Amino acid sequence: MTLEADFALNELFFSKTDFKGRIESGNQVFVRVSEYSNEEILGRPHNIIRHQDMPRSVFKLFWGYLQSHRPIAAYVKNKSKTGKYYWVFAMAFPMTDGYLSIRIKPSSVFLGEVQRLYEGLVSQENAGLGIEQSEGLLLSELHKLGFASYDAFMTRALLEEMKSRDQLLLHFEKKAPLTFDRSERVEEIQEASSKCTKAARTAFDLADSLSQRFSRNNQAQNISDICREVQMVTTNLTISAAKLGEAGKTLSVVSKNLERLALEIDESSREFDEIFANFSVAASRMYFSMATSRLQIEMMNHLIDETQSPEQEAFLLQNCHLLKSLISANFADVEETAKKLIKENKSLSRSITMLSKVTAGMDVICVVGKIEMARVKEFSSALESLLADMENLTASFKKTLRSIENESQWGLVRSSELKNHLSVISQNLRHVDNSMLT
Repeated sequence: MTLEADFALNELFFSKTDFKGRIESGNQVFVRVSEYSNEEILGRPHNIIRHQDMPRSVFKLFWGYLQSHRPIAAYVKNKSKTGKYYWVFAMAFPMTDGYLSIRIKPSSVFLGEVQRLYEGLVSQENAGLGIEQSEGLLLSELHKLGFASYDAFMTRALLEEMKSRDQLLLHFEKKAPLTFDRSERVEEIQEASSKCTKAARTAFDLADSLSQRFSRNNQAQNISDICREVQMVTTNLTISAAKLGEAGKTLSVVSKNLERLALEIDESSREFDEIFANFSVAASRMYFSMATSRLQIEMMNHLIDETQSPEQEAFLLQNCHLLKSLISANFADVEETAKKLIKENKSLSRSITMLSKVTAGMDVICVVGKIEMARVKEFSSALESLLADMENLTASFKKTLRSIENESQWGLVRSSELKNHLSVISQNLRHVDNSMLT
């Protein structure tokens, strides 16, 4: 029976390779779990730890992303020097002189699905399935699971792995005791990195709540539904008023005013659709970018925690610089997306203000309609029912607007909180930079 190489959930793997995949550096977790010494892994191809249970098509996909200068995340089964296996969720990033990889222990429900999927792919590859066909089958199977692309799958997998890991580490995360006196520079880097990590975790949670809440928001659809109902009532009101001839002239004016308002609502509903769609896209992008930044920041923090000797301190300073350059590049996108979230919320507030004026107009029209109904006895009970419907729709419209306004205010508060935590991260990243330069 094959043994599993054990490592803790709070441990992170780090490695750096050149463009040909030859290992240039690896942290203590990587060295320990792979069971190779530093001397044995340096300069060796990263596939020294490749497990035979891994589909070739996954690595084709992996290298395709990296060679196209795109980061990628994937589940990977590795093999240690003595033949033990271990699963990791790996995220790799293109650098100016190679590739950098960060890996965590997978713990979400996706691992079981991936194991089943990989087993089937390996079986078919061993039976003669070509690598191109295997890659197509991989994407087809992911599509059956509800993912439109590999990008969609890896985004969801990264987020679920981070959330699952957070839950499991809630009460069990521990730091190794120091066994030597670290330099003042490393202490300064650790202090700034710890603040970054704390702020990144909070920012990740905020990005999660924004993404979850607005992806489920159906308020724009509610407005569209009300708009259709208003148009139906308006049409029926116009027909009924026309049947009354001269007596229905005033009611015809009421109907035309309602028709004008219905068009305004229709136009606004499309604007709401666009605003909510923009916000949802921005929130999802923020969530993924924040998860990526957080993973990079925690890797930096983990390397600091691993530093227990002067030699390891030299390793830290060299690789901390690499991680810092990655974080800075990704973090610029995070900050830009945070600004977009606030901008979209403000657009939503302006639209709500404008539509509130429309509801005021609907109230006036309903009042005028009631007065006219009381004045002209020829009006039928059907017309009374239509005006009652309009009053109900107006009330429903106001309720929906209040709900949207509450969502907007909630989103603005959360987006502003997120921006504040990003400022903390940005400030402390500069401290890391300054400490490395001293």
